[in-house]
Amino acid sequence: MARNAHPELTQERIIKAATELFTRQGYDKTSMQDIIDATGGLSKGAVYHHFQSKEDLFDAVSDRLMNTMSETTSKNHTRSKQGTALNHLQSLFSPKRAQKRLEAANLMFREFSPKANPKMIGMEFTALVDERDDFIDLLKQGNQDGSMHVDQVEQAAEILRLLANMWLLPFFRRGTQTELRARAACFFSIMQGLGIPLQDQGFSDLLASFGTDAKSNDHEKTESEVTI
Repeated sequence: MARNAHPELTQERIIKAATELFTRQGYDKTSMQDIIDATGGLSKGAVYHHFQSKEDLFDAVSDRLMNTMSETTSKNHTRSKQGTALNHLQSLFSPKRAQKRLEAANLMFREFSPKANPKMIGMEFTALVDERDDFIDLLKQGNQDGSMHVDQVEQAAEILRLLANMWLLPFFRRGTQTELRARAACFFSIMQGLGIPLQDQGFSDLLASFGTDAKSNDHEKTESEVTI
């Protein structure tokens, strides 16, 4: 048997097929055979070579989705040495910076069924609660530089993570343009109340463009443009 010269491409092919099935019909209603059939020609042996069980494959899919949805200050969100901590946090909600992330998430979640995926939602919630990310350090820095006035830093960082990643975005719970604008307004009001004076600088307009009644809700990008 010839050795696969590009195992990473095969792995991506499997994850892509599994992502489409898990998000649309849920973990319990998706079998390994369903995934094998959806890969479009891969053998059972090839799939099991990369993923020994459905659970392993689900973990890989969940990790991919969570990384895409994550709003942590990671390598892609390196803080500039210039400006306040609030300036940096504000930049995460700028339309220019948020658009790619929203489009990538929309590509993966447009057929997502929340009721069919309680396990995936539970894993996302647990990961966000357990995660200690740079938001804590960022809020502490904001208190020090005077750009924020947060009393309960760890709790505020947790609320920010949960709202920004699970409630604010229109994938776990979709909405019309009006509903998404209201959701964004509520989010910024909550942040203000926590001592994090974020401003809506066009984010609500971007979010509304993903509304269920938006005229151009496709945000068309080919699969070659957005890697999942």
